[in-house]
Amino acid sequence: MLNRSFFFVTIALLLFAASVALAKPELSFYLAKKDGSESSDGITVIVLVEEEKDKVTEVFNEHWTELMWSDEFVVDLREWAGEAVTINMTTSPGPARNTGWDWILIGDAKIADGGNVILDIGQAVASGQVKLSMLLDGDNEETDGLGFGANCSPDVGPAAGETKPKSFMQHPPWDGRVGNTIARYEIELAAVEAEGKLTTTWGQLRKF
Repeated sequence: MLNRSFFFVTIALLLFAASVALAKPELSFYLAKKDGSESSDGITVIVLVEEEKDKVTEVFNEHWTELMWSDEFVVDLREWAGEAVTINMTTSPGPARNTGWDWILIGDAKIADGGNVILDIGQAVASGQVKLSMLLDGDNEETDGLGFGANCSPDVGPAAGETKPKSFMQHPPWDGRVGNTIARYEIELAAVEAEGKLTTTWGQLRKF
């Protein structure tokens, strides 16, 4: 009887373990306009996942107009699990191309997998581990590096008197040319195992 009870306890534990979702790579961050930027008509933030062979997928697009911090944005990256990809975070002055006071803050930005941070984007900005470029209006190709007032650098804010961890400003070009500021982060996402299901009959255990 003891052995039979132990077997069923073991099966129950295995069934529970198999039902638990495994790795879930995701990008998360907050957005805000910095205090003093009341006159800005908003900034568009776009996130693209760039794969090999010029395959690009837009996963986030938000025109942010509020001085206060947003709720946390979370972008699911499980589609690219097990791949080496480049995360492209682009800031644009928006459809009106008005760059006045476009003091956009990005706070507590990170890529995590199952609760473990695998890329702290704010830290990457602070340490210069980011590839920066611009796509200026009227140009067909990007320009390496930043100019015309564009920036991507640590900025504590605040926004509506509140700060977020490792926040940074990513202002679009404005001084003589208008366009987009682009920041790229290369990252390798761990593979996500398929969720298994267990079935059993007495004396047998299999996974399919």
